[in-house]
Amino acid sequence: MKLAMGTREVFDAESLLEEYLGPRKRGLRYAYPYYDGLVTNGDPDLLCTGDLLAPCLLGVGVDIDRLHTLTALLPLLQRALDRLPPGIELIEADDVTLDLVAALYDPLDDPDVFDRDVKGSLIAKVLHRKRPALVPLFDSKVRIFYQHENCVPAAPKDGRSWRQYMQLLVRAMQYDLRENAEEFQRLATLVPVGGPPVSSLRMLDIVVWMSSAV
Repeated sequence: MKLAMGTREVFDAESLLEEYLGPRKRGLRYAYPYYDGLVTNGDPDLLCTGDLLAPCLLGVGVDIDRLHTLTALLPLLQRALDRLPPGIELIEADDVTLDLVAALYDPLDDPDVFDRDVKGSLIAKVLHRKRPALVPLFDSKVRIFYQHENCVPAAPKDGRSWRQYMQLLVRAMQYDLRENAEEFQRLATLVPVGGPPVSSLRMLDIVVWMSSAV
């Protein structure tokens, strides 16, 4: 499987996904099925304060200061989320929809938010569960995996906004999903019966993260 717009090759995607989705054992750090199956309210489209703690299941600490900032951002994030068309997956999204996904990260360009240590990876871990087939997860491992002159330049700096960075990243991920569509359909058979569903986009994140973690 070639990812990062053909700049990286992963040879063991199946075993990486099996390890992440496999039966829980004491001491394992993988978040499935708890992050993916977390229920915080009766409306899957409506953000609530419980969603702000979901990143903890992916190893991101949400202390009082971060929770304060995220709570203040909740109305902005909800309005941005409401603008996303329902039922659309990243693999099929048009440019308008991709730009709407990137616009979810506009609050991060506010200096007050940056000073409170709320970064894109934290926002992604809050929002992904509400649109798991459209809003990608990412962290430093994913950022480094996609960081290539022929794929996605370095993270926001030198005047590049978070929206501009995410416009590049979501398009690179869409390219990977399209180029490997048949493989991701095959990998979907590895999702445990009775467990929370796993979108192709979530599988992409798992494969990228696991291949970067070894």
